[in-house]
Amino acid sequence: MNPVRFLRPFAVLLALAVGVGSARAALIHRYSFTATTKDSVGHVDGRLKGAGASLAGGRLVLVNDPAAAVEKISCLEFAGPILPATGSTVSLAVWFAAKDAGEFARVLNFGASEGTEGVQFIYFSPHTGDGTSRVAITGSEVSAKTFLDFAALADGQPHCVILVVDGAAKKLHVFADGQEVAPPEDLGANTLDRVKPVENWLGKSSFAADPGLTGSIDELRVYDHALTAGEVAAIFRAGPDQLPAAPVPAK
Repeated sequence: MNPVRFLRPFAVLLALAVGVGSARAALIHRYSFTATTKDSVGHVDGRLKGAGASLAGGRLVLVNDPAAAVEKISCLEFAGPILPATGSTVSLAVWFAAKDAGEFARVLNFGASEGTEGVQFIYFSPHTGDGTSRVAITGSEVSAKTFLDFAALADGQPHCVILVVDGAAKKLHVFADGQEVAPPEDLGANTLDRVKPVENWLGKSSFAADPGLTGSIDELRVYDHALTAGEVAAIFRAGPDQLPAAPVPAK
């Protein structure tokens, strides 16, 4: 038997296996909220905080009084950072629904605070003071942030938002319901490695003046690479309960 002919198919299969394994390894955290707040991929679990935080119908459900004091806000708090520990790239995919969300209520918020102000953060709010949605990131303070505003998503309908911090290209991309909302923004100095994920929340902001979120979250996923437009479309089509099928290698 020709050993080269024998090894060639094995090498192809090995390469495909490594490729599939690498693609799966890129998903580093997953929270589905079917019956628990545990991380089904990584090792950073969440916990419910406040009387208005619960699990129901396979969702994280949050109910907050817009006038509630910051210490009374109901949210989900992670046991530690869920952003990649090293590197400058992350993709965050979240499925949610919110109606009449207070101005700058957060679906997700990872950062720190000084006094009553958020610093060194990344967040997504479905409703700002200008009647838009916003994704923002800063490596220092709020006035220096990089952000993208797009159509408000606090309409009570289910939505999928995927934000991509691409460290190689130094760009911020945002996709809503499978489509990129606007041309990407340059990150400038607001790179992921400068974010300080001390406060890691769903439904709560690092800014004391911002209300807690009233709404529901079906799923949150964290990827350690920059999702492409094609990957985003596949994730959106598959929905919150199922990972998209691995692509079939070209022959």
